[in-house]
Amino acid sequence: MEMCRSTALVLLLICVLGGPKAASQHQCDDGWISFQRKCYKFSIKPENFQKAMRICYSFGSRLLEVKSKSEEQWIDLHILLLGYSYGVWLGFSDIQKEGQFVALSDRKRPHYINWWKGEPNNVSGNEHCVMYVKRTGWNDEKCSLKLNYVCTK
Repeated sequence: MEMCRSTALVLLLICVLGGPKAASQHQCDDGWISFQRKCYKFSIKPENFQKAMRICYSFGSRLLEVKSKSEEQWIDLHILLLGYSYGVWLGFSDIQKEGQFVALSDRKRPHYINWWKGEPNNVSGNEHCVMYVKRTGWNDEKCSLKLNYVCTK
């Protein structure tokens, strides 16, 4: 019975994460994972928002800007599989104008949002960066907090 559960889990992960066919449709560099024609690189260790952003730029990519529920669910699965303790930085900020969260890539408001209940709330007037809290939704947070992150290109 245990063997059947293990096999079923492996098959499920292959279907969700993509098998050989998915990999052949869109190629990513080594260390990157393909999903819906984009490439993703998951961090090894937590960093503050600014450092995470710089690291992604050094790869010729940017911090993850979630565009859909399916992308968010795929990210959430990886967060769980990788054992990230809390969540990941997202590439949105309201540092320029309080309450107006925009994407770092183009300064436009996101089309897809998934704020956690009661968020954004700018606690202590110092929460200007956005994170995805695993299994929950988005939260505005202090940019100095160290979180894992996802680069995408």
